[in-house]
Amino acid sequence: MGQDRDIANIVQRLKERALASPWVPVGVPPQQHYHIFPNGLSICFTLDILPEARYWHLSIARMSSGPTAEEVEFWPRAFFEELPTIEVPFQILELPSKHFHWRAE
Repeated sequence: MGQDRDIANIVQRLKERALASPWVPVGVPPQQHYHIFPNGLSICFTLDILPEARYWHLSIARMSSGPTAEEVEFWPRAFFEELPTIEVPFQILELPSKHFHWRAE
């Protein structure tokens, strides 16, 4: 039960930060949009402002090995009930990651 509450708090905090500071996706998002776990997993959540649309953007990464299949399955559902609009595997330099986008209304 405590772990569920911790996860809900992380998701809520990242959603509030994304709403308070929408981001034009150029470069690396500010550190306030990240949560880094002791096991090296990093999640980043932003509200991306593009010329034609706005998207919620969740990225999941781990420095050496990338996120596990379980983490890739779990974290998008922790943020939204519906499936992402776009799902992209991506590697930034040496950082294997997975990115999920949901269209924001």
